[in-house]
Amino acid sequence: MRLLIVAWVVIFFSLLLCIIFGEKGAIDLYHLKSESDHLAGVNDALKKENQDFYRNIERLKNDPEYIEEVAREELGMVARDEVIYQFKGEEEEKKK
Repeated sequence: MRLLIVAWVVIFFSLLLCIIFGEKGAIDLYHLKSESDHLAGVNDALKKENQDFYRNIERLKNDPEYIEEVAREELGMVARDEVIYQFKGEEEEKKK
């Protein structure tokens, strides 16, 4: 009888170790859950970035003032009736 109890205890602890440390065990499950949470966060960030891109595309298609703003900031363009003044100090600051 005593030998049977010891055998059951050994079997129980062996199964417990397999459940915790074995392949597809509790530790692997924890790592997969952590990775899943991280990827869900990355996915949410990419969705937000895509929404921002779609919003910018719509504005570029339909908003002439936004197109002008982008052309001025990113391309350095000016309107026909504008005059540009460049000062020597500004060029040196831009180079730094």
